[in-house]
Amino acid sequence: MGRFVFQEIGPWVVEMQWHEGNFQGGPATVFIRPIEEESPPAGGISSTVLREIDFRGASAKLHEDVGKNPVGFMEQMKQRWRDRTEPMKKLRAELANGITAEYLALLSKEYVYRVSDGQSKPVEKIAEELGKSTQTVRGHLWQARKRNLLTGSIGRKGGELTIEALTVLQRMEPPDPRRVDR
Repeated sequence: MGRFVFQEIGPWVVEMQWHEGNFQGGPATVFIRPIEEESPPAGGISSTVLREIDFRGASAKLHEDVGKNPVGFMEQMKQRWRDRTEPMKKLRAELANGITAEYLALLSKEYVYRVSDGQSKPVEKIAEELGKSTQTVRGHLWQARKRNLLTGSIGRKGGELTIEALTVLQRMEPPDPRRVDR
């Protein structure tokens, strides 16, 4: 992924992309799209539109953005996604309450996430982070399957959260004050 700068030129939007870490010179790709995609301007893109692209301005904007945010938006999202600190805190807190449906649903969610992310030995890593043995965590995942919170075959990596697990997880989430039910 990379960094993007957008410019509006008449009825067109210009999207310029620089590859992450390579911000010298011009963009690696340039896309020009009509603002109104359903009804593009008659005649299409003209040489006048191409001449109006401000590459220097885009480069200056890119450098300004990089100065403010050295790590790009997508990389920030990836880092947050990979950082398992908060989910593991919640998991440990629930485990302190015993082997409840809430704990098993959170454990299943963490396990499914790590498998789908391609992490090697997800059970072992979860066990290590919980301070439990691998066999204990495997046993908890077995219980999650028995309680219909996690699908999949015993002995095979992966699975999916069931409706029951999603319901338990939804009950655990604090209400979003921005949400307005109608």
